[in-house]
Amino acid sequence: MKTAGRIVLLAVMVTLALSSVRGALGTIRRTEELIPAEVYARYQAKSGRAMYLLREKDGFVAVYRSGERSPLRMTDIETPLLRRADRAMLEKGIPAEDLGELLSLLEDLGS
Repeated sequence: MKTAGRIVLLAVMVTLALSSVRGALGTIRRTEELIPAEVYARYQAKSGRAMYLLREKDGFVAVYRSGERSPLRMTDIETPLLRRADRAMLEKGIPAEDLGELLSLLEDLGS
């Protein structure tokens, strides 16, 4: 009888664990869902003219020259502290056409 009780208890625990996992997976959103399409479309249209690109690297915002693989400069802006939408934008890359726009974007992200 003890074995049957343990089997039932184990089955209940497995069912609860699977239910929890299913619920957790339901809360995960893809990056595209975090950024309204019209917002990112403005940035994507600039990407061909961009001199700089902001991306996440090692938990911080990094500045890249367009087309280069290693960062020009690392900032002290911690990406985990940013809003989810900003982090999602950084995953895709935020283009900046010139130094003025780059500084403005960094100021926005840093405040």
